[in-house]
Amino acid sequence: MGKKRTQAYTEEFRREAVKRAEKPGVTTASVARELGVSAQQIYNWRRQFNRLSDKQFNS
Repeated sequence: MGKKRTQAYTEEFRREAVKRAEKPGVTTASVARELGVSAQQIYNWRRQFNRLSDKQFNS
């Protein structure tokens, strides 16, 4: 069995995915399908960006 390679996405791609998923009337699952990633991955990116902005805000 080979190792599963993970895709490295740019920060711009991840931010755009999160932004699109937060628009009214759009589901995270539909954005994930369009972009070829899992919905869970978008949730993870959203949590990551929220943590980063909290740290930057508190600095």
